[in-house]
Amino acid sequence: MSPKRVAWIAAIAAVLYAGFAGFILNNFDLPEMSPYAWGLVVLAAVAQITASWFYGLLYKESVEEAGGSLRAFSAFKAALVGAGVARLIPAGGAITPVAMGWTVRNEEPGTTGAAVRAVLLNYAGLLMMAGVGLLLARPRDSAQIFSISLAVLAPFVLLAGVVLMFGSGKLGSLSRFLPKGVRKRLDNTVIDHLPGPESQTYIWCRLILEATALGLVLIAFGLEVNVFQVMAAFGAAQIAGGLPGTPGGLGVTEAGLVFILSAYGFPAATTVAPVLIYRIISYWLPAALSFFAGGMTFLRSSEAKAASEVDYRGQR
Repeated sequence: MSPKRVAWIAAIAAVLYAGFAGFILNNFDLPEMSPYAWGLVVLAAVAQITASWFYGLLYKESVEEAGGSLRAFSAFKAALVGAGVARLIPAGGAITPVAMGWTVRNEEPGTTGAAVRAVLLNYAGLLMMAGVGLLLARPRDSAQIFSISLAVLAPFVLLAGVVLMFGSGKLGSLSRFLPKGVRKRLDNTVIDHLPGPESQTYIWCRLILEATALGLVLIAFGLEVNVFQVMAAFGAAQIAGGLPGTPGGLGVTEAGLVFILSAYGFPAATTVAPVLIYRIISYWLPAALSFFAGGMTFLRSSEAKAASEVDYRGQR
């Protein structure tokens, strides 16, 4: 998909989202936001971006375990670009590793396999967080049936996360079963490497910070959520939003968050507005930073320099 088409998708989605958000914010009876509440929203934005830094460190560690070398800031840029691709392209999660490898290709070529490991570990962590949250979140009296139904799914979600988390340590062995063309794209950075303490630190720092961003926004709007409810809502909504269909789960994630929070007794009328604010932080902010990081990477690339030289010669 060309950058121009991605930009069109982002622009159309942004206009529609802004219109919908404006309608909600103007027609729902919202609590007045104090300076303290706005401070929590700002902290949520900081937590969201800091989470990308830890995702970059996970990618960096994966590259280094495969014998490569990558600067932390370069890995951070790759994480931002990968996040943008995952958000702006339908089923973009499938090509996120390619986008991350493209971002750092001039510094360390052939790192797509390392990015695949980072993506899988992140998804495994999401499954585990959702499973624990769904298992331990306390239901409200008014929504027992929904909460119990979610809790029944919890052990299966948790088990799937554990299997994926530690099964990812055998990626190198499993890659030989892939088609030759796919193996070539994944290069030699797909190796057997169990997620040890360093990997686990980066995975959980990233996920906890992203879940914290959701919790802070909900608290800013006066919703008395507990840690496990936030874990369940964040993990399950992110997993649902990652299914193919819409760019970055746009619309699906919002609906999932409202539904899960309603299962814990929070009426939709009180959750729609904070969910929209949260998605501006978790979706649109990383998408905007992705455009900036990707643009700066391209402008400094050999392709951009070659195009500039051709243009300069043509003007002479």
